[in-house]
Amino acid sequence: MAIARNPKQLRSASAESKAEAFISGAESADGANRNKRSTMIYVDPDLLARIDRAAKRLGISRSAFIVSSAAEKLERMDA
Repeated sequence: MAIARNPKQLRSASAESKAEAFISGAESADGANRNKRSTMIYVDPDLLARIDRAAKRLGISRSAFIVSSAAEKLERMDA
C-alpha cells in the first residue's frame, strides 16, 4: 500500500528544494567539522546573552555567530 500526500498540504517547489538542500548538507556535516578546532573562551554573561539573542534572531548557532562576527572584524581590519 502506498502512502499518498494530503492534497491540502502540497509543498511548493522551493520548499522541496530547500528541504533537499538541508538534508544534503547534513550528510556532509561530519566532513566539514574535521577541519575545525574547538576552543574555550570566557565571556561576560551579559555579552553572552546578547550574542544568544542575536544568533537566535538570525537563526544560527552561538558558535556560528561568534565565528562570523570574528571573520567580519578581520575582513574590516585587512581593508
